[in-house]
Amino acid sequence: MDNYDRNLDALDYQIAFFTTFGLNGAEVAKQLGKNKSTINRRLHNNLLIAEINFRRNQLFDTYAAKYATFTHLALDRGIKKLRNGEDITFKEISDISKGFNQMYFKDVPYRDEDPAILAIKNYCRDFGVDANELATLARRFLEDEYKDKKKTA
Repeated sequence: MDNYDRNLDALDYQIAFFTTFGLNGAEVAKQLGKNKSTINRRLHNNLLIAEINFRRNQLFDTYAAKYATFTHLALDRGIKKLRNGEDITFKEISDISKGFNQMYFKDVPYRDEDPAILAIKNYCRDFGVDANELATLARRFLEDEYKDKKKTA
């Protein structure tokens, strides 16, 4: 069985669970009683990245609307306090701003759960290859391959 055909094992699913909720590699290792390097090495697996992205998308889809409502209510309450002449602490302003920023200026989770596409993106990033250039080369290769098959047929 090739590496790209393998399924995730139980440890990978545990890593995906904890990582989805914001724990980093060291914190996941502590939770699972594993070595930090083992966890970080597994976090480079494209299948695991795809699973984590899938879970993050589910969480985002479930809670995005509720979080937006909560942020609006907090912002309205802060404005109401200021209009009534009440004091509002810097911490309250900071918390409201943080919630607002997380909701509206954070990147939307990745919708790309295909491990093959993730592998190509990682390859391009790691080796400084332009993805468009790689796609052009792949298309040329496939066209040449098609021409060769047509000639031999």
